[in-house]
Order: sequence, then C-alpha cells, then structure tokens
Amino acid sequence: MSTVTVIIQSAPYRDDNKAWDGLRFAGAALTEDLQVQVHLLDVGVEMARRGHQVPDGAADLEQLLGQLMECGLRVSACGKALDAFGLSDDALIAGIERGSMKSLAALVHESHAVLTF
Repeated sequence: MSTVTVIIQSAPYRDDNKAWDGLRFAGAALTEDLQVQVHLLDVGVEMARRGHQVPDGAADLEQLLGQLMECGLRVSACGKALDAFGLSDDALIAGIERGSMKSLAALVHESHAVLTF
C-alpha cells in the first residue's frame, strides 16, 4: 500500500485555506486506499487543539479531522511547536500523537509522496 505524508504548517481558518486544503487532500487520498499520515508543524499545530472557534461560514476542521482519523488517518504534531504554542497533551484532540523532527523524518522515509500545505 502506498503511503502519503501531508505536512500542514498553516494555521486553521486563515484566508489562504491551506490547512483546509491539506485535510481535504488527506481525505481524498484515504478514499483512494492510500495510507495517509498528517504531521502538524509550526502554526499548523493549532489544528490539534480541542475546542476550535469556527468562524461563520467556515468548515469545522476539528470535526473533519476527527472523522478522517476514524477512517484511518494518522496525525502527529511537532512537540517543539506544541510547547511553543502552550498546547499540553490534555489540550489536544484525542488520537493526535506528539511527534518530533526525527519522527517526521521517519514518516518521510516510509512515504511514497510528501505534500506540504
């Protein structure tokens, strides 16, 4: 089975929609029977926070992320970035793992494709 790593380093609910696009791609890849791993990096770790404040008219990315995880999406978040944004493990959406650059390197090594949003 082919593996894809998606790196999201954009904060949720920004005008550029990069975080949304990264999750949409991850969902589409899951429907193509790909093994998909998302790694949240830099301000992208904000996606891992429970209790999103969803702007009017925006998709609920926390809900979407949870649904994708139920379908087999694996999600990790950079531990250094989590610390920088004051996100403890208790503040994270259930199932998101604390990662590192070493774990990201391992994900990239086992992946057939890597995309960054």
